[in-house]
Amino acid sequence: MRGRATWMVLGLVLVAACASGGGYGQGSSGPSASPTSDGSTGTALPGLPADTLPGYVFNATRLDTATLSTDALDPASLESLLTGAGFETGTERRFTARDKRLTEVVARVLLFRSADGAVAYLAWLRTHGADLLGSHTREADPPSFPGAIAFSHGPSGCCTKDTFQYFAAWTRGPYALTLRVGGPDAGRRSAVPLAEELDARASKGVEG
Repeated sequence: MRGRATWMVLGLVLVAACASGGGYGQGSSGPSASPTSDGSTGTALPGLPADTLPGYVFNATRLDTATLSTDALDPASLESLLTGAGFETGTERRFTARDKRLTEVVARVLLFRSADGAVAYLAWLRTHGADLLGSHTREADPPSFPGAIAFSHGPSGCCTKDTFQYFAAWTRGPYALTLRVGGPDAGRRSAVPLAEELDARASKGVEG
């Protein structure tokens, strides 16, 4: 009898576990999000594929307003701007390699409710280059996209790990796109092919 009672208790536990869903988060009753191509959940966004740069370590991260606001020296002001501009979601795809002429490539795709929101964010970037790359940042020649902006940053000499960086940003419909490359060969020449591929994928997302 004791053995039979034990099995009955275990059966009730299993039934309760199935009824609760056993999924992501405790007590979650909403629909689950579908997986995206970057391994996270939510709205699928275009971006550079993991095999874009062979031999690099690839990492994809979902971006929210709180994360993006840390780009600014005044996070609260950027967070307010993003909220007002209708920022919805974003993704960052990062490629790193120690033994390459480009040691780091970071591509971001940010989705806003409208094209106006993406333009508003680009306007903020235009006047905050130092927030992104540091005090030695200067304006640079951008990729050939309408309204694109770019900044460059060279080693300051005060840090042995400081390196050349090039940052470009532009919009494509409701998307704000940014690309940052770092390393000895960082510059417009090395960034443009990657920027063109990123833009092409965003264009397909707009058309689709």
